[in-house]
Amino acid sequence: MYNFPEDVFLFRGLSHTERASLLAEAPPPEHFEKGSIIYSAERFRRAIGVVLRGEVLILRDAAVLNRLEAGAVFGAAALYGQDTRYVTEVRAATAAELRFFDESLLNDWMRRDFRVAENYIGFLSDRIRFLNQRIAAFTAGNAEDRLLVHLRQHSDENGLVTLPHGMSELSRMLDIGRTSLYRSLDTLAADGKIRRVGKTIYINH
Repeated sequence: MYNFPEDVFLFRGLSHTERASLLAEAPPPEHFEKGSIIYSAERFRRAIGVVLRGEVLILRDAAVLNRLEAGAVFGAAALYGQDTRYVTEVRAATAAELRFFDESLLNDWMRRDFRVAENYIGFLSDRIRFLNQRIAAFTAGNAEDRLLVHLRQHSDENGLVTLPHGMSELSRMLDIGRTSLYRSLDTLAADGKIRRVGKTIYINH
């Protein structure tokens, strides 16, 4: 049995006792072996999944869209809708321990504590903003423009860029070959739009 991650969005603002009370009503964790399909287009459950241990991959057409570690959540797209197909594939990248909260349980939690509903609405709002940013990146034009939009989205107030999954994942996310990706970085640097210090990237404002 693994401790439930402290930062899962549903329980923000709740005390440890309040969170424990809700979790006591949830099904126990489930174990998945490395390579197991957790969700597929045809086989999924209308539930949010929380990673307790290990890592899972989010894929579409065999391309890795994201890698989730302990504390990460997936499955929101399966809730409160009528679709009979799931939008991506979720696969265990390592042996993984997961816990699932289905629609019925979430509805009960939201009725009992409106903070859970507020947290879920906030999560969906963040996802909408993220998807709008992704659309902007993919419609920005050439490879350099798309890359620059993405880098700006992941930079802090000082222009420092954080790429959580490295260049290989960035290449897949933007649908740009690795050679083209590095060429685009060189072009942006030569144009004075970014500055590279080793593996660190800064946006020039």
